[in-house]
Amino acid sequence: MRFIAGGSELRNAEVEPSLLSLICRELNNARIAKGRAEISVDLLAGSHDTILADFYERTLADQPEALRRYIEDELLTDSGFRESIAEERVRKAFAAAGARPDALATLVDRRLLRIEERLDVRRVELTHDVLCSVVRASRDLRHEREARDEAERKLDEQRARQRATRKALVRARQIAAVCAVLAVGALASAAFGFLNMKRAQEAELKAQQTRAMAESARGEAEKLIVYLLDDFYLELEPVGRLDIVAALSKRALDYYDALPKELRTTETDRNRALALVRYGSALRIQSKLDESQKALSDAVDVLGKLRAQGDQSEATAIGLGLGLWAEARVAGSKGRRPEERELIQQAVAVLKPLASAPTPSVPLRRAYGTALTYLGFTQLNNNQEEAAVKTLEEAREAYRSIDDLKLDDLPSAVAYAEASGWEVNALQSLGRFDQLRQVGEDAARVAGQVLEKRPGNMMALRARGLISDALAGAEGFDLHLRKALALAEQGARDWGAIVKLDPSNQIAWNNLAAARQGTAFWSWGLGLIRESQEQWRAGLAIEPDVRPSAMIGYTLGTTAGYRAMLEADLGNRQAAEAALADNRRLIEIAVRDLPRDSFGRGFIPEQTGYYGFPGSGLGYGGYALPLAAGEYETLRNLARASARRIEQLKAADAQRELDKNRLLEMAYRTAAEASYRLKDYATADAEIKRALEIRRAIPKRNLFDERDASDALMLAAMIAARQERYPEAQQIIEPVLKFHRGLYARKDNEDQSQRIQLAHALYVSALAAPGQKASQLAQAAAIIDGLPPLMRRQISITVLRDRIAEEQKTRR
Repeated sequence: MRFIAGGSELRNAEVEPSLLSLICRELNNARIAKGRAEISVDLLAGSHDTILADFYERTLADQPEALRRYIEDELLTDSGFRESIAEERVRKAFAAAGARPDALATLVDRRLLRIEERLDVRRVELTHDVLCSVVRASRDLRHEREARDEAERKLDEQRARQRATRKALVRARQIAAVCAVLAVGALASAAFGFLNMKRAQEAELKAQQTRAMAESARGEAEKLIVYLLDDFYLELEPVGRLDIVAALSKRALDYYDALPKELRTTETDRNRALALVRYGSALRIQSKLDESQKALSDAVDVLGKLRAQGDQSEATAIGLGLGLWAEARVAGSKGRRPEERELIQQAVAVLKPLASAPTPSVPLRRAYGTALTYLGFTQLNNNQEEAAVKTLEEAREAYRSIDDLKLDDLPSAVAYAEASGWEVNALQSLGRFDQLRQVGEDAARVAGQVLEKRPGNMMALRARGLISDALAGAEGFDLHLRKALALAEQGARDWGAIVKLDPSNQIAWNNLAAARQGTAFWSWGLGLIRESQEQWRAGLAIEPDVRPSAMIGYTLGTTAGYRAMLEADLGNRQAAEAALADNRRLIEIAVRDLPRDSFGRGFIPEQTGYYGFPGSGLGYGGYALPLAAGEYETLRNLARASARRIEQLKAADAQRELDKNRLLEMAYRTAAEASYRLKDYATADAEIKRALEIRRAIPKRNLFDERDASDALMLAAMIAARQERYPEAQQIIEPVLKFHRGLYARKDNEDQSQRIQLAHALYVSALAAPGQKASQLAQAAAIIDGLPPLMRRQISITVLRDRIAEEQKTRR
């Protein structure tokens, strides 16, 4: 026992059972090896340190070297006594040493270490003082070994330096000898070199003259390449062969990229950038947006630097302006609206000073008109209709000034017609129908004349398609639905002709889908429900022919939302669910390239998923199924959740605030409708008042906006009537009823949906006057009963008819 306790007196000895077991086992093994019958004192002599040393080595044999270092350096003091360390620190140190997570537990099990709790802290230390000498001996040996290794390393370094020094001395002597020989040769050749210098100077002068002539010829050839690319673009765009322009531009770029650096000049950089502009523009038409963006960014960067360095040439200005214009269109296709507006404003700013000169060139006027047209388009999309009309009128004048529309310059005539098409859209939003018809008919005439000369001119087809779509909207909003449908069908035919000529034209595919939206809207308004269904399906059917992009995702996502609305209202739940699945999938495509914190990333899913275009009414997209199924609690929850999300959108400017308010008004109106149907009239009243409050900030620019506003007022009057606030309800509904009676009385009114609105207004008016106005209920019922059969079968119409019938019963 004294042996194991390290020589302590027996009465004071502290013995670790595991060490006792270990020593006894090892002594017994030694006894057996020597053939002894018992363990004697002489057998004990010298075995103590050997047994503990072997135990220590075996215990750490399968552990990392760094763990052993930690035990020897941290768990043992410099003077060789045990050190106690918190378990948490030991575990972190073992992990840093690369030991397994169970290393501490293993060493405790092996009785090398032990864990004791002191003052509520678990601490780790060596099992017994008897191990200190063994651990210290191991540490000392390691320190000696490390010191020896370090000494040997320094000795090796010293020897290497000595060898390098000897080698350098030998080489220095060799170099000195060679230099001496060369010096003699240099003296001999100096005289010869002086004689040849004069001859070389004469040869260099001739070479410089030859190089200048070659560079001049190359510069002219590069200018010719740029001119040809511009000319090919103008000639091939109308026939849908911009792929040829892209291929030629790529070959030109390969030529520039292969030029040695010493042959590249400022002129070369500019010509390369101009080729990049045409290349990027062609790629954009093919919807290769990422490749287009890369090419255009490079071009704009180069041309912008040239302008900053003082290059005020017209070619550089036109190239930069068109590059910024093309970049703006790429940004628009990706749904990055703020970037789109900023880029096109920069394009116009670059070109305007030169275009304002007394006699600007034709290419400059053409480029300026191009930039102005797209600026007007972006202003139109941002509800800046007055500014758009002014900008587009300036664009039309720029194109008209080229040849006074005599069709000697077909591209300018086509561009004039396109700018006119967008101006028609702006005038429609402003309700200036006489002016828009004048502008639209004039532009359609010009486009038709171009098509007479060039029947396959895609740009003329595009211009006529834009004009037809715009005029269709104007006629439809003015209740001339048959004319609107005919114009929309003409637009769809024009876009269809373009995609047949150029199947890679993604913009034409997008516009074809948008034209199908028009034919579907006007068909429904005429009561042609089957035809409307077919047009929604036809719009979605283009998806296999297009590349996924934000532009396509937005247009087709909206189409899917309206299809879900109609199918659900017809009771076709399965078709509505399929359309709603398409709607959600396409919305993901529309927003996937937008920054996470951008306005569009939050706005588009709400607009395209729940509301559609302004004035669409209740039950679009995600609301379609719960409204049709009478699941009003679900409908209200969806609307309230949408309202919360919309409230959180950060509108950085007045336009976004207007867009936000349009959605928010519809969200509260939808919630109010759901609460009304749940007979929760107090809640419905609060929600419709919030909707009307927001509505006051939304301008009513045309008849369509006024009709949409009347729907909200009818709901407000219904809610007031249900709360027996009859005078208030009558005050709200009387001007609405007068408005719809006036529209109904128009002989040119072909809109069945307006008849539905009048029937609704008559019903609400009767509801606001209990016991009175039974004749209004009869007139409302007659109007509904006079609708086309399939239109009457819509759930929304059936609900209205049932309400009228129920109210009629109370009057009997």
